[in-house]
Amino acid sequence: MTMDLGITQKIFHKWLNFHPNPSNRLGIIGGPISTDLKILNKIEGPDISIIGEGEFAIHDLFQNKLEIIENKIISSEDPSWKIKIFSSIKGISYKINNRIQFNPKHLNCENQRFKSSSGYPNKIKSYEEYKSARVFVETLRGCSNFRRTGLQLNLKRECSTNPCNICRTKDFTTQMNCPVDISPGCGFCSTINEFGYPKSRDINAIISEIENLIEMGVSRIVLGGPDFLDFHREDLVPNQLIHPSSPEPNYEAIEDLIGNLNNIDSVKNHKVQLFIENVKAVLCTDKALDIIAKIPKAIFSIGCETGSEEFSNLLGRPGSPSQSFDAVSRAIKRGIRVHVYFIHSLPGDEEEYTLDTLKLLEKFALLGVDKITLYKYQELPGSPFFRIPRRYIHFDKKTIRNFKKIKRFIINYNRNQKQKLIGKTIKVFLSEVNKLNPNDAIGWILEGGPKVTVKKAAQLIGDFYDVQITSVISDRLVEGTIIN
Repeated sequence: MTMDLGITQKIFHKWLNFHPNPSNRLGIIGGPISTDLKILNKIEGPDISIIGEGEFAIHDLFQNKLEIIENKIISSEDPSWKIKIFSSIKGISYKINNRIQFNPKHLNCENQRFKSSSGYPNKIKSYEEYKSARVFVETLRGCSNFRRTGLQLNLKRECSTNPCNICRTKDFTTQMNCPVDISPGCGFCSTINEFGYPKSRDINAIISEIENLIEMGVSRIVLGGPDFLDFHREDLVPNQLIHPSSPEPNYEAIEDLIGNLNNIDSVKNHKVQLFIENVKAVLCTDKALDIIAKIPKAIFSIGCETGSEEFSNLLGRPGSPSQSFDAVSRAIKRGIRVHVYFIHSLPGDEEEYTLDTLKLLEKFALLGVDKITLYKYQELPGSPFFRIPRRYIHFDKKTIRNFKKIKRFIINYNRNQKQKLIGKTIKVFLSEVNKLNPNDAIGWILEGGPKVTVKKAAQLIGDFYDVQITSVISDRLVEGTIIN
């Protein structure tokens, strides 16, 4: 998942040293770094680059061509065998005579494969500790926020009242194409460039995957997607879904999905925790929150990124910080626990905006959100901000000082939230040995929360136990002892 060009090249250097004969090796690169369509000219080692969504290209390569590849890698003296295989795989790029060749996808075909796919749940067994891991199950791909950033990306690409400015108006509209060719989506995000507008999986496919995971012993399941409330919202519009808030959520589809999930005994009896990763505030209607609240011990994450209304608008966010705060307030009133996400050092951030963020953080603290997560901005290939002018990420001393205040505030808040756990008895799954104290075990809380180091429990790994929390080690770790 790395975007780091230097680290990626070092990995491939090791690969080339280990397999010096190009006839007897196969190198593949994918993930966010492959959004750069010239990546094969920048890194020595990979034979192919996966363009955007990759599982079907990988499936077609290794499921349908595996026997041929195995034979060629063992016996071939000529690396040209690869070209014949690559030419039939959709959605990849590769080199012929030092020129990059692109194989386009069959989008309609791939979309249908994604929608009906029950995933690859058995592959999770490749991970030794899969029973204690958070396992992501995609509900949908792509994003409906076709707004655009208002920051000047280069001399030719700047949003202004001439020609349109439709993304900057209070009651914004949105469109598929931008007159000045600014990519859609929040400036820091590459989701639309990688996956396009939303496409949702069939409910039966999702339920089938989750049932298989539970049968294999998975207990922590994340319902993933750029916005869970976009689920099957594309069914409500005649063309592509490119507006983040109109129409409202597809309540029938969301209720159908959650109703089917609640019919699974281990979900209904809360032996399995469901976590919703990402909802957008602009779709958090009361009706949508009422449906989510039907999940036992419901919990979701929501992006806010900044406390500044002006800066949020410039970034191309689909909603404002005040909308995020309102959505979180209404969710907490319904008993839903909420994680709120912020990003510091975003391009264009400045002192005034950071002061607004500190004020909003104080309001979230008074609200009692479950956790606040802070990320440091990292440039993503394929995002509108990719290779943005350097002046946007050079900050004055006051702004940098406020970044540190934001970080310190969040660390202290999360630590103080952990103090509330002291004295409580909580169900914890013991998953690994505490390497700093080998007699102790590290576990995770079924309902979500910090990691727990459990005294004298190293021999009990692999099951749930009732643990009484005795102390807070850090903003991410608490300590406890097993009760009986």
